[in-house]
Parts: sequence; C-alpha cells; structure tokens
Amino acid sequence: YLQPKYHLPEEKIGGAEALVRWCSRAEGMIYPDEFIPLFEKNGFVVTLDLWVFEEVCRTLCSWTERGVKPVKISVNCSRVHFKNEKFLQAYLAIADQYQIDRSLIEIELTESVVFEDTERLIKIIEQIRAAGFGCSMDDFGSGYSSFSVLINPRITTLKIDRSLFQNENDLREKTLIRYIIQTAKELNMTTVAEGIETKGYVDFLKELGCDYVQGFYYYKPMSVEDFEELFVKNPITSA
Repeated sequence: YLQPKYHLPEEKIGGAEALVRWCSRAEGMIYPDEFIPLFEKNGFVVTLDLWVFEEVCRTLCSWTERGVKPVKISVNCSRVHFKNEKFLQAYLAIADQYQIDRSLIEIELTESVVFEDTERLIKIIEQIRAAGFGCSMDDFGSGYSSFSVLINPRITTLKIDRSLFQNENDLREKTLIRYIIQTAKELNMTTVAEGIETKGYVDFLKELGCDYVQGFYYYKPMSVEDFEELFVKNPITSA
C-alpha cells in the first residue's frame, strides 16, 4: 500500500510511504501492529522489509518505463537489520537490479534505535546516505527522543509521531510541536507530520511551515493502482 504525503506549501501530493498489510482469507485485513512484533522476534521482518523494498523499486521502474514522473517513496527499515553490518548490500543489489534512481527512495529508521547504539546508528545513517538514499527519522516524539542524533547532517527528514497530535486545543502540545518543527527547519531538515486527521491541525502545521502532512485528513493508505490513478489526475511535485 502507498499513503500519499501532502506537500503543504504547494498543496499537492509530494511523496508517499510504502506500507504493508496482511490480507488473510480467514481473518481479513491484519494491520502491522498485530504482526510486525512477531516478525521482529522470529527474524522474518528482514525478508518482509526487503520484499516491500523490491516492490517499491519495481513500481518506480514501471513508472519510469511508462513515462510517468516518479515520486519519492519512503520505506521502513526494522532495527533487526542492524545486526548485520552489511545489511545494506541486499538493498543496493535490488535497487541496481531495477536500475532506479536511488534518490527516489527514503529509508525510514525509528527513533527507538537511537538508544540501542547511537554510534552504530550514526554509521548506518552515513552508509545509507553514501549509497544515495534519503534517510528519515521516523516516529520522532513517540519515546524519549534524543535531539543529539539530529546533529547528524545526513538525516534528511524528520517525521513527527502521531502521538503528539492528540488535542489541537492543548497549548503545551502546540508549543512542543512548534519547537520540533523550528529546530528541524534550522537544521535544514524536511518535516513530515504523521497521523493528521483534522483541518485544525493542517492549518496549524501550515502556519508553522511544516513541509508535509501524512494522514487521513487528506488520504488513507491505498493500493498502488489507486495511487497511480490519483497522481495521474493530480500531478506530483518533487518530494
């Protein structure tokens, strides 16, 4: 599935995040919160992440071959990968197989990995950027966020976690969001607000100069086919 990212300054779709759903014949749609923790325990998440990454590369390649202007797509990368120091080689092999522009893919790392091994995380970020991919810090604000990791200039995007958008009338919440966005802007980082569902938050984020909004207010996750139909009708700006 792809969930569009809405570019607030230009009021256009400006990118997408690749998401995974488990479509069970017996139980219907199963969401990641129900199966990702299990896959992280048994190691299958590595196979799943690479499958999603290949599907993204396949989609980007298809768009290019059909003359459709591609959009940057972000993909999630589980911390389980980091047990293998050469984990990125599998990603590079897939990207090269489809001969896609690596700058069209952004690899998302969750903030939880910061506290497991900060030094290792910095090396991983440098490897990702040296390979030509974008690098995003996902779920920022969901836990004990470490602002020190933002000093690394190779992090290109900061995704503000949905947990910070609970009450649009809460002044303390707004103060924190304002501080995070202002800090990111001063560090020349692109900002994405996740889980946005109301016009009040959209107006507030637009006022703050947030770059992208991702959430049900604009678009829910959708099939690749539906996404293609959407952006053919609504030309995409560069992400």
